[in-house]
Amino acid sequence: MDTQPFWQKILPESLACRLYILVVLVQTTVDLAIEGDLLIRFNQAARQGQITEAARLSSRKMPVYLSIFALAHIFQLVMAVDAVRARNTLQFICLTIFNAVFLSYAIIQIGEIRESLNPAAPLKGISRIPVDVLTTIIPVVISVAEIAYIALGWKIYHEFGWKVYKFLGADRRIKRMYASYQIFECIVKFDVFFWVGFSVQFIWLVLQKNDWEYYVTCAALPLSLLLLVEGHLAARHENKWMMTTFMSGCVGAMVYFIYKLVKVIANRDKPEFHLIFKSLTIFSVIAIAFLVVTFVFAIIVMRNFGRGLKESLAKKPLPHQRYPSQGAHHRTASATLNRMSID
Repeated sequence: MDTQPFWQKILPESLACRLYILVVLVQTTVDLAIEGDLLIRFNQAARQGQITEAARLSSRKMPVYLSIFALAHIFQLVMAVDAVRARNTLQFICLTIFNAVFLSYAIIQIGEIRESLNPAAPLKGISRIPVDVLTTIIPVVISVAEIAYIALGWKIYHEFGWKVYKFLGADRRIKRMYASYQIFECIVKFDVFFWVGFSVQFIWLVLQKNDWEYYVTCAALPLSLLLLVEGHLAARHENKWMMTTFMSGCVGAMVYFIYKLVKVIANRDKPEFHLIFKSLTIFSVIAIAFLVVTFVFAIIVMRNFGRGLKESLAKKPLPHQRYPSQGAHHRTASATLNRMSID
């Protein structure tokens, strides 16, 4: 009987993985607290009329952008936990790149927030720290976390490489199929963020409730998330019918994002698009690029159906499953590894 405490079961056994999760958790906590503080001050300044003229024109834009920034941190935390659970080394690399994009956005955000809020205004948020200091802390925290991600990611890469080798064996054909599967899974997860980020901006900053496109976009968001879940299930269970449906949905989503991109570019001089033109363009272009890559790897993954990858993955327990241990020796060796070596 496994007598380990619950907290010990859910924590990764590797010290590097534990430190990685800890760094992500600290970064998320600090940045979310600062973003919440800034959002409270912005709303207070808007009610008191203490925001600048430029901020008054973008009074709807700043809260949405701060919310998306907060959503991105939560998404990063979930992806980090999932990367440790699934032992997806590619996902760690993507998270490092994603965090670097965070840093670029945080630096750009400094000027926007300082231009929006009057530094001399007596605004009270969660803390009494000046706005200039708060906006400086965020990129500093992200920069320190980025260094930690690179160092820990390198350690985890080698550690997981050895574990995957023991799980899947030395068959290069199986390892290539598993690498394609991991890439597909990682791309589908990042599709979720960029699809949601684009839709939220378009719904809250562009469309009006009396516009038919408002309701179409609201309906398309949950349907798109269901489509991505279908792609994951199709790849995991090697279901060709589901994968074909998923690929058809990707084509439809690509047409949708291209239509939105053309609309944004064509109406970039209109008031409802002028302030958010760059952000919507970036999100839509990234979403289209990810859709193309998703479609390509969906074909690659579907071609590998029935070639032994599903059976190889079924031989091992779920990545988060643990076995009772009596010491360091039993902690590193599992019944599954012994069984695979006999097989």
